[in-house]
Amino acid sequence: MSKPDETPPPPATAEFGHVTPGGPTHVYPQRDCMRVKKFSVGPFDNNVYVIECTGTGEALIIDGASDAARIAREVEGLQVIGIVQTHGHPDHVQALGDLVDLLKVPVYAHPGDRMPVKAQVLHGGKTLNVGEIEVEVIGTPGHTPGGLCFLARGHLFSGDTLFPGGPGNTGGNASKFSEIMKSVDRLLELPDDTRVSPGHGLDTTIGRERPYVETWRARGW
Repeated sequence: MSKPDETPPPPATAEFGHVTPGGPTHVYPQRDCMRVKKFSVGPFDNNVYVIECTGTGEALIIDGASDAARIAREVEGLQVIGIVQTHGHPDHVQALGDLVDLLKVPVYAHPGDRMPVKAQVLHGGKTLNVGEIEVEVIGTPGHTPGGLCFLARGHLFSGDTLFPGGPGNTGGNASKFSEIMKSVDRLLELPDDTRVSPGHGLDTTIGRERPYVETWRARGW
């Protein structure tokens, strides 16, 4: 049970994008031409997302985490334009080599994080086009120097920067914690109904999390 000053944990239901490693794929309600799928892979319960433009068949993969064969199956029949990385921690990049071989697509990542494959440079403030969908790139350092989030039509893919209940782990490093909280503060400027889909576990919304930011700041991480 959560304390009164902490974010109540979301229930493990489809409403909050509940998936399990190797389990069924969750498909979100479609927003115009934007169709988003979420599935979990690997021993660290990593979420992988596919943004698809149903009007053109183009698609973007978020995080080549693990199980390249599963990821490749999830994009069969789609025109994948690339893979974008939220950051470079090992559990988020293990499938990249195999995916590049299988799909023949570029990987995009911030140069602050090392990748196991050649990656095209991506910075916050850029926009990627997936068919008719604009995906905004948001620089969110803290969990790693090269942390990135991606925003498309009110859906934020937050990597390990923002979870239900607070920011990603910074290992007790005060400087990194200060940096990630600055990143979180920027994300919390988004509208309340913005869906937040992190790199692990359940979804949340900006409106659910914003009231507790000062609790997180005082708690540290």
